Amino acid sequence: MAMKSQTQRGLLIGLVASIASCGLVGVWCLLVGNFGSFEGKVLGTTATVAGASILGLASAIPWERRRWHPVGPFGMACVAIAFVLVVVAIWSEPWRWNDRVLSHNFERALGIACVAGVAFPHIGLMSLARLRRDYRWIRFCTLTAVALLAIQIDITILLEPNDDAWFRFMGIVGIFVACGTVAVPILHRVSAIKKREAVKTVELALSMTCPRCELAQQLPAGRSKCSQCGLRFLIEIEEESCEQCGYPLYKLESATCPECGTPIVGE
Repeated sequence: MAMKSQTQRGLLIGLVASIASCGLVGVWCLLVGNFGSFEGKVLGTTATVAGASILGLASAIPWERRRWHPVGPFGMACVAIAFVLVVVAIWSEPWRWNDRVLSHNFERALGIACVAGVAFPHIGLMSLARLRRDYRWIRFCTLTAVALLAIQIDITILLEPNDDAWFRFMGIVGIFVACGTVAVPILHRVSAIKKREAVKTVELALSMTCPRCELAQQLPAGRSKCSQCGLRFLIEIEEESCEQCGYPLYKLESATCPECGTPIVGE
């Protein structure tokens, strides 16, 4: 766990450092008034570091939470390979190589690596959603569309088809991917609300005797009043819950929250 958390910290540091480097390069170019090939390569490299850090984090989080192993490690490996190939392409400019066959094969490998470097982190993020049984088919369809789109892009890179229907079909699959990617996090939140309601451990009401008219009655939590004399009450009922997502922790034996995975700190 510590090693993986250290990996996440390293990726965050790389992301922040790359953003700062991009800003410094931009400021330097504006002050000097010269933006050449070298500056463009530096800027492209720092942007690549930022993108790889974001995708690496998207793979490291499901790896740490042990979701759908080994999707997380595969994602980290694909991101690392794609990062190396992109940096090599930025600085060596393969489109200018004399060996056109080698250049073309390198560009194909670069494209396939980038597709895998995006697809696996995408799947890893989808694994973090905790959905009700009724909603899981939506995630399954989204993951199927992600895999299908990745395969289509790889085939396009390798075979270079010119069929218009092929690209239309790719566009349709891409729309399904986009819609599912938006829907799954929303359904995750909806499922969390339903789940917290299902495990509510106390009724939000309190049996009490009115201190003014001495009428025994049951009053709901929040703002209420005596049904006989009208005396107003403000009743607050608080039970132990997760600091991150609010999941009830009553009689919970796990060391982490079953809803969001946050470590439970004992009092």
